[in-house]
Amino acid sequence: MSTAFHPQTDRQTERLNQTIEAYLWAFVSREQNDWVHLLPMAEFAYNNSTTTGNGMSLFYTNYGFHPLAIDPASTGTLNRASKVYTHWMHTVHDESQKELENTQERMQRYTDQDRKEPSEYQVGDLVILNQRNIKTCRPLKKLDHKNHGPFQIEKIISPLAIYLTLLRKWKIHNVFHISLLEPYRTSEH
Repeated sequence: MSTAFHPQTDRQTERLNQTIEAYLWAFVSREQNDWVHLLPMAEFAYNNSTTTGNGMSLFYTNYGFHPLAIDPASTGTLNRASKVYTHWMHTVHDESQKELENTQERMQRYTDQDRKEPSEYQVGDLVILNQRNIKTCRPLKKLDHKNHGPFQIEKIISPLAIYLTLLRKWKIHNVFHISLLEPYRTSEH
């Protein structure tokens, strides 16, 4: 589940958006009013490019061939025996699945290096909110407060997403990733 100011929860979507933006940036008009018409060709180019996850294009993985970029509709049908073709496609899908699992394990290993166990928060607990993504009216962020709060936990959405009761004057989303929160400790502790 994605939370405010925490796109790391879905890195694949964020990366895909950057790739599509790069395609569009190269061809969009100066007024930037024709990007909608360029999306089908950006989608075609992306689906026909080789991925690093399994070393195959999405077209090849799904259909077993690379479509022609000149006129995809003008390609004839491939006349193969269905049994051989089905066996071949299952082989391609199995190979693709193995490569994707290897990639997923590698990404998990790199991600888990910096990950720490989440704190156990309860509804009603007080927490301090890191000001990293909060804009204030102070001119220098360096000299601004590093944390705000304490705020009460109103709801625990997931082990990584917490809904806080914020001040009414703050016009920001109330759900935060636990990496932005710290347990509130009074001076007696």
